[in-house]
Amino acid sequence: MTNQFFYTRVVNDKSFTDSFNLNKVIRSIENEDGTFLVLLDDIHERSHEVPDIDLRTNKMKGTKRQRDVFQSEITLSAEDGQRFKNLTQIG
Repeated sequence: MTNQFFYTRVVNDKSFTDSFNLNKVIRSIENEDGTFLVLLDDIHERSHEVPDIDLRTNKMKGTKRQRDVFQSEITLSAEDGQRFKNLTQIG
């Protein structure tokens, strides 16, 4: 797939190869340390159970479903960020 950008994600000193679709990028932000924050056009909802608290008594009445909206944010290392910039920059 030529529209996938592969990058390295490090968690607890362990490296993983991940990718994202370049056609889904809506914004990228270069940080002072050279890393990049990439925002994707994949807004989606997730629902989960949360405590239902009575505001008058501050006691739990039970649980209720809460829906939250999320968007993928990917942090690229300085090296991967430079590759991303070189690949997507015009001129």
